[in-house]
Amino acid sequence: MEIKDIRVLMKYEFHRSATTRLAVANINSVFGIQVATNATVAHRLKTFRSGDFEQSNESRREPKTQVDNDVLKATEEANSSQSARAQIGNVKKLDKWIPHELTDAQKE
Repeated sequence: MEIKDIRVLMKYEFHRSATTRLAVANINSVFGIQVATNATVAHRLKTFRSGDFEQSNESRREPKTQVDNDVLKATEEANSSQSARAQIGNVKKLDKWIPHELTDAQKE
């Protein structure tokens, strides 16, 4: 079953003035499996109450970058002795970054 078909059923339940739990029970009883969850139906009924009856997905935007990449590069170059790799468990040996050696307890 496609999501747009489930949304049509949710819209039907909204027009019947069904509660979230009742709508979930009605939809799932028809199909015998859990195709609708409380969270999904509650979200969709909330959008219907606000007057939005659009059946398509909401467009999702990528969050804005909070760090300026140029500043980050300059900071890394200025402090190259302690790079991000060194902070995540790698050590520099013979001018190459390699993972730290495991202890006997870690090897088991």
